[in-house]
Amino acid sequence: MKKTISILLPASLVADSSDMQSKTQKIGQVGRALALFKIQNVCVYNDDEPKVHNQKHETELMTTLLQYMETPQYLRKFLFTHSSLLHYAGILPPLRTPHHPLEDKKATVGSFPEGVVVESGDKSVIEIGLRKKALVDKKLEVGTRVTLELTEVSDEGVSAEIVDQSKITEYWGYRVLKAKSLIGGLNVIKADYRLGTSRFGNPLYAVIKDIKDSEGSLAVAFGGPYSGLPEICKRQGIDCEKAFDAMVNTIPDQGTATVRAEEALLATLALLNSLLRE
Repeated sequence: MKKTISILLPASLVADSSDMQSKTQKIGQVGRALALFKIQNVCVYNDDEPKVHNQKHETELMTTLLQYMETPQYLRKFLFTHSSLLHYAGILPPLRTPHHPLEDKKATVGSFPEGVVVESGDKSVIEIGLRKKALVDKKLEVGTRVTLELTEVSDEGVSAEIVDQSKITEYWGYRVLKAKSLIGGLNVIKADYRLGTSRFGNPLYAVIKDIKDSEGSLAVAFGGPYSGLPEICKRQGIDCEKAFDAMVNTIPDQGTATVRAEEALLATLALLNSLLRE
């Protein structure tokens, strides 16, 4: 997909799961879908679901696990402290995106490793998951995550420069955001086209031309296991017709009474991936 796509998910997404293990497993499925379809941003928004007693905890669980999945394995011990939210993190599937290199990958000039600052003075020492750490000619705060371009690799050491991820042509993972409401999430994303999903929406093909004709960014919002987007909008005093450019049903004539959010996410992104390439 050529467009920059962002996703909005409600904090109640995994509230219908009975325990932490099943919640973690479901979030793992979401993280894989985000990476599979090259999603740039995912925003977890508070949907004020009355059946969820602690939305803050659900938000922290989702954002923490999604951030954990997106972080290269060799950086996780530097960026995440011990937390009960990560109790079942071992069952999360690997993303295997380009910024998650295999263990036997070697340092080469021009490559773009993710790193974290482990020592800082006049220069900074960066852990990049390889035998040798990288050296950056700049003072940085310890614990800061950075994207580097390797400029020199020799027996003496590895030198690098900090780069903006826009320089990288490959998919480089998703950014995790959170918002206090649905409209707050839409404002954080600031997409050129806002697409809502609902079983009461129009077929996706009816608006695909409008999506293609819009500018470069698209936001797609999903409801939760207890309330769809129209209900969430009503609960939060939002006019759905004004908040979204279109409401679509990406699983018409569904064969089940309900569609789970993670199922709707996969179905919607698969359709967009196909239709936006035509």
